[in-house]
Amino acid sequence: MSGSDDTYDLIVLGTGGIGSAALFSAASRGLKCLGIDRFPPAHDRGSSHGESRLIRLSYFEHTDYVPMLRRSYELWDELDTTLLHKTGGVYMGPKDGEIISGVLTSAAQHKLRIDKLHTSDIPQYKVPDDSIAIFEPDAGWLPVERCIQAHLDQARSAGAKHRHGLNISGWEPQGDAVVVKTDAGDFSAAALVITAGPWSSGFLPRLNVPLRVERKHLHWFRCRDKRYRNGFFYELPQGAFYGFPASNGRLKVAEHSGGELVTNPLSAHRNPSPQDNERIEDFVDKYLPGVELERLEHRSCFYTRSPDDDFILDLYPGLHNVAYTAGLSGHGYKFAPALGEILVDLATGKGSSFKIKFLSGSRFK
Repeated sequence: MSGSDDTYDLIVLGTGGIGSAALFSAASRGLKCLGIDRFPPAHDRGSSHGESRLIRLSYFEHTDYVPMLRRSYELWDELDTTLLHKTGGVYMGPKDGEIISGVLTSAAQHKLRIDKLHTSDIPQYKVPDDSIAIFEPDAGWLPVERCIQAHLDQARSAGAKHRHGLNISGWEPQGDAVVVKTDAGDFSAAALVITAGPWSSGFLPRLNVPLRVERKHLHWFRCRDKRYRNGFFYELPQGAFYGFPASNGRLKVAEHSGGELVTNPLSAHRNPSPQDNERIEDFVDKYLPGVELERLEHRSCFYTRSPDDDFILDLYPGLHNVAYTAGLSGHGYKFAPALGEILVDLATGKGSSFKIKFLSGSRFK
């Protein structure tokens, strides 16, 4: 597509975790593309920050996520072989609970390796009497800020432009193109990808799906115990908790369930929550005997939850050249390169070879 400096083949609105990957995917195809964001690269105002994100292949949420995860594993290594750390993951919960039964179902359907553990194999964890423990060797973690920066750096190297510090007031179709309106002027493109995270509702008015933005808390505790070499996920009566391999004398842990409703992500505070502090300290004290109850750091981020906690990934209603994803519900970052690829495919009319109908925005109607 030819035209002025403000006219592109594709624009990505929001260049956080998923948007940075979409910008790289578009640029690597030779498209003239632009990424626009209010905040600087790898910022801490959305959902994709806090040093690390878990990645796991035997997905308990839905078996149809697994092919997308396999593609993500490939793309992470293509981006930079130093990003994906395969440290393995330990899952603990009731045998018939959501996590254990879901992991085993995905593993059986997609022929993934899962090892059953004895409690004596993992003395660093307290496994409840009514629970079992299993191990996924292909699970691991991603250094989230480094990953975002890598996507943006390589997108720019491939010819993409990236503008941040721009306030985006909206977008609209204009003939066969789409125009994005900002305080630095209007930008036009043949296609648009919307990856706006906690701000998705404002940019997707026709979606007509309630998206709940929740503040989540991340904690780092002192840990000198070198046995914490794996990521882990607990399903307990009081909630779902997860953590990362210990490094530099500290271990990151958080609660996946729960969350505090946020009405305005831009002005929402980032302060610790006394209730969350109490819940996380109780979890660490009861289930992680090698971790000290000395909190070294606290951060917060946002989950943007869909009504069923599955992603929403689709073309915008009534348009063939505007693709979006929203409501990743706190488990989307590991998919970033695959989601970026799918979004560009959808927006440019290629469709997707993955089974994504279960993620359609129309499923809520």
